Amino acid sequence: LWARDLTVIDPKAYTVDVVEHGVARKFIAEHHYLPSFPAARLAVGLFGRNAMLEGVAVFAVPATDAVITRHTGFDDPGRGCVLARLILTDTVPQNGESFFVARAFRHLRRERPGIEAVVSYSDPGAGHIGRVYCALSAAHRAVTRPRTVLRAKGVTISGRTLSKIRLGEQGHVGAVEQLVALGLPRPNLFEGPTAWLWRLERDRHLIRHRQAGLYAYCFELTREARRRGRALPRLPYPKALPLTQPMLPLLSPMEI
Repeated sequence: LWARDLTVIDPKAYTVDVVEHGVARKFIAEHHYLPSFPAARLAVGLFGRNAMLEGVAVFAVPATDAVITRHTGFDDPGRGCVLARLILTDTVPQNGESFFVARAFRHLRRERPGIEAVVSYSDPGAGHIGRVYCALSAAHRAVTRPRTVLRAKGVTISGRTLSKIRLGEQGHVGAVEQLVALGLPRPNLFEGPTAWLWRLERDRHLIRHRQAGLYAYCFELTREARRRGRALPRLPYPKALPLTQPMLPLLSPMEI
């Protein structure tokens, strides 16, 4: 699309700083199409005039260590993380995402100096192909295989959330409350977690959905990360989605 008469962001009108996880969690629940909060390592906020929070980026622990080792080239998964959430409100002008992410990386390096690379995914099924990541020269590493996910009320439930419930791991109570908050019935008295999830599927509260492959990107933040990345794939950037793909409304929040 060609857009005319766009207003470009004025860097002097915005500040970027670390925010508490609770602040980021509330903002994401209100604005992001994936309202759950990931296992965060650092949350960074974009503040506009009058110190109003206008955007959030959350750097988090990956679902598996292989996410880091496969896409960064580091043997130690602790040297990488994932950009699990990125969202700006409609009030932020054009180029706001790239302005924000570049400065969020500076805070990440200052607060977590051991992290040298960041992996992020874009979901074409939600209308995202990673244009912001391309603008920031991220390495396009791969397209993941399509997979089946569980969705409730149109919201995809992460595999990590489901595994916490099934295995009774730390945080499983919050994971259950996350599903209940979507309008799903609570577990019955003496009903085990596996039986509860099975009942939710049986009664069509949880729906199986075939999800298209995700675009995987890597931001190489240090000289060593760039050196490691030379041996890894760097695919051409994806083009615009075909017209048959579902697209988000033009005026929805700018989110990746």
